[in-house]
Amino acid sequence: MEDLQRKRLDVTVVLIVFIALAIGGMAAAGFFVRDYAMARGSASWPEVTGVILSRLDSGAPGLRYAYSYEGRSYESNRRRVFTARFMKPQTRVLAPGDSVTVYVNPKKPDFSVLQPGGAGAAFVFFSILSGLCVFFGVGGVVWALSEAAAEERAQAA
Repeated sequence: MEDLQRKRLDVTVVLIVFIALAIGGMAAAGFFVRDYAMARGSASWPEVTGVILSRLDSGAPGLRYAYSYEGRSYESNRRRVFTARFMKPQTRVLAPGDSVTVYVNPKKPDFSVLQPGGAGAAFVFFSILSGLCVFFGVGGVVWALSEAAAEERAQAA
């Protein structure tokens, strides 16, 4: 009896790992699709002039800048979307008081970036990686369940 409970516990642990892998892959895929859609859209967003408030090395959590869009003022620290991190970075050193071009999402003006666009190769890589997580997660669940069912049938016989 203890042997059967131990095997069920082992199967449960394996199932949890594979289910977590599949769910993590789906969540990551959703994130990367939304991020790359935002990156592609940012190339056509309206441009406004902003001003740098603080630098990255001044003890602040990141580069902060302020801008105005349609009569309202906003502040952000987002330089680019995630997939754009894999593009060639801007080499310009920004200091407080410098003017910068800010690309503003017209549907959500509090979301803006300093570097529009995204790296298509990074999107493809992360999409494939997410897909592999889903594939192996679902495959692992099916495998674990079929192995557990075969084991129980063998014990019943």
